[in-house]
Amino acid sequence: MATYGKYQVYYEKIKTEAEKIREENGYLNLSKAFAHWYLKNTLKMDEQDIAETIIDGNGDNGIDAITVQDAKMTLYQFKFPDKGKNIDKQIDEKTVLKIFNGYKKLVSVRKPRSMNENFLKFREIVKEKNIFDYEVVFVSFSNGFSQQALDAFESESEDIRDTTGNDIQHSLILQKNICDFYDRIQKKAKIDINITYKKLDQSYNLDENVKSFVGFVSAKKLIEACKQHMDVIFDENIRLYEGDDNNVNEGIYNTAIGEDSCNFFFYHNGIVLICDKCKNSTGNQSVLLEGASVVNGCQTINSLKRAYDELKLKDDVFIQFRIIETDDFDLRAKITEYLNSQTQIRDSYFLANNSFIRALQIELLNKEYFLERLSNEYAYKHRLGKVKEYDKKHILNLEKVIQIFAAFYFNEYAARAKSGKGELFDKKIAEILVSNIDATKVIHAVEWYDKISQIITLYRKCKRSNNHKMDFFEYMDMDVSDEEYQKVLSEFLFLNTGDLLLLNAISNLEKTSVYEDEQDMVIDAIKMCKNAVTKSKLQPYQATRNATVFAQIQKDVN
Repeated sequence: MATYGKYQVYYEKIKTEAEKIREENGYLNLSKAFAHWYLKNTLKMDEQDIAETIIDGNGDNGIDAITVQDAKMTLYQFKFPDKGKNIDKQIDEKTVLKIFNGYKKLVSVRKPRSMNENFLKFREIVKEKNIFDYEVVFVSFSNGFSQQALDAFESESEDIRDTTGNDIQHSLILQKNICDFYDRIQKKAKIDINITYKKLDQSYNLDENVKSFVGFVSAKKLIEACKQHMDVIFDENIRLYEGDDNNVNEGIYNTAIGEDSCNFFFYHNGIVLICDKCKNSTGNQSVLLEGASVVNGCQTINSLKRAYDELKLKDDVFIQFRIIETDDFDLRAKITEYLNSQTQIRDSYFLANNSFIRALQIELLNKEYFLERLSNEYAYKHRLGKVKEYDKKHILNLEKVIQIFAAFYFNEYAARAKSGKGELFDKKIAEILVSNIDATKVIHAVEWYDKISQIITLYRKCKRSNNHKMDFFEYMDMDVSDEEYQKVLSEFLFLNTGDLLLLNAISNLEKTSVYEDEQDMVIDAIKMCKNAVTKSKLQPYQATRNATVFAQIQKDVN
């Protein structure tokens, strides 16, 4: 398939997902919806975090999204064409200048003439925090920089270096990289295996992103490493096991159990594994393959396992194995074409092995919820047949659960859940939270958070609308004229970042037991939040993470 043809296929697949996101969230253009898709799938952000990251609408000053981690701020520019015929276009000079001008306005002591709520929020963060590193990331389903754009980038970077002494890092994520990300998120089986070998040496390295190793291993040790993963380790092979009656497989089996078993190494080609990361422990002659897949040798391993299970596999059977370590998905695509495919594994979550969290996972499972203690744990276990199928709303992220739980049940930690959720995982606070956690409480809080998210989405759709959508005001039981629409809408701007503030308000109102109608309680909670935010005289985004505002609402309820 021609390069353009390949990217066209990926474009259409991603476009379908982005269009669904646009419809669900009311984005006015496809690029913003694509930004949502990218942040969700590559940075694993949830819906509310994404909404607070994207600089939405007029006054964004050329910046589409901003993330802050520790002392680093990353500025994103997203481009996704409305039509497939435009995917071969390049990033132009105007686009580069636009985001650099946005950066200058973001860090300048002078207030820009035009800026929206989210842009203002990040300007304040620049003032409040020690931001030492900046990175500009272009994410574009396009064909690179034009020469004028490259010249503009060098010129602007040099200007910043000369005037501030700072270097701005930059990343360019184009068609190839985006297609790689798409491939990754489609991978369902994520496993690692540990192989005890007889000999292993580093072999041919193409570049720093591709390493290979060659060695030989006892057939018994190989099967012991793979036997628990037999249903997934070949999951994406083009050619799976062809059965015991196959002539080739029968030959492999007979050699492994026969008098000539010591010559197995010479009679058979061996196997090839591909992995995301290869960690070699030379002291005990073991190698850990993270994100492992057998891409050549399916027939061999299955035939050897047959002999192993029948207790006939000889101790003197050794086999050559080759390991390829790479995260280059173009190379992987070629390996897939010729040898089969690969998979990957991700890190586990914090607190994953805590005994209370383990118990919570079992408890929730009995109530039709799956708590992902480990990254991508549900997809992996479901594929192994360990858990039944759940819809998306019944799969819970551990970090998000802790955040929601703290905001709903602990007034003293509610503001921290928004302003510095990492503090929730400090040893003392984490112990308090997890020692009080149970499935019933979690489900109740999560269900309320989902309802709140839906209401906030109604508000955002109204805010993004060009034709005065009334869904939010209808929910609030408010009559708003066209003339008043924008003014009244701006009074609820805190909702953009107020998910946990509203959640905490509802939690406290619920304790009063004075409401028979759920909607009435939510409306009152929104009004109380609005009043507290207004009274604080803080910017809405600041107010929704301010401990004093949380305390004010808690006081108002009481």
